[in-house]
Amino acid sequence: MPFTNLKIQEKEQRKSYILDAAENLFFSRGYDNISMDDIAREIELNKATLYLYFKNKEALYFAIVLRGARILNSMVKEKIKACKNGIEILDAIGIAYFEFVDKYPDYNRMYLYFRSERFSTKDGEDLCDDAKKIIELRHEEFIITCNAIKSGINEGTIRSDLDPVEITVFLTQVVKSLSEIHPDFKKVLANRGITEHQFRTDVASFVRLMLANNEGKNARNKKNM
Repeated sequence: MPFTNLKIQEKEQRKSYILDAAENLFFSRGYDNISMDDIAREIELNKATLYLYFKNKEALYFAIVLRGARILNSMVKEKIKACKNGIEILDAIGIAYFEFVDKYPDYNRMYLYFRSERFSTKDGEDLCDDAKKIIELRHEEFIITCNAIKSGINEGTIRSDLDPVEITVFLTQVVKSLSEIHPDFKKVLANRGITEHQFRTDVASFVRLMLANNEGKNARNKKNM
């Protein structure tokens, strides 16, 4: 292997090593309870070396959030491959997201924190490349959802009086809320014998009823009589 390529590989390996160590710390203690000094001690490097790879703690955090965002994006795209219509795509997106929440709870928690007001992501020009990529992946999932709603309207399965963009925002907020149910509410549901999975399923049914084009269904039923 050429010397230049070997140096690049070594740099990428060290960067991955730093990310792995920082990820464990953020997962276990949270963003605000970790400093660059903590990360440097964990990987047994001086802080100056750490800054050669990451501008600051925020940039390091965004790199880890991007890992989770890529996993989620990949899961969504895989789930919708076999879908035949807009409603199926919406169902698949919800299933993919909650599988992500259940399988990667730490990445989800970090992703939610990234989306909170803790970080300023409004001015795109000042964002690092990883933060921009996270936002691009979110936007891509937003477009997939919005297009699924448009397809459902065109197919006659979703109400035509709905605004696809507004409903996409609504669904995004619903899914986000379902991924961070307050412990008090979890206890209330558990006392009624309702699991978190069942609650998500019930909410999905409620949403389906809200979106369903019953007029089109009734028209088809009359036609078949």
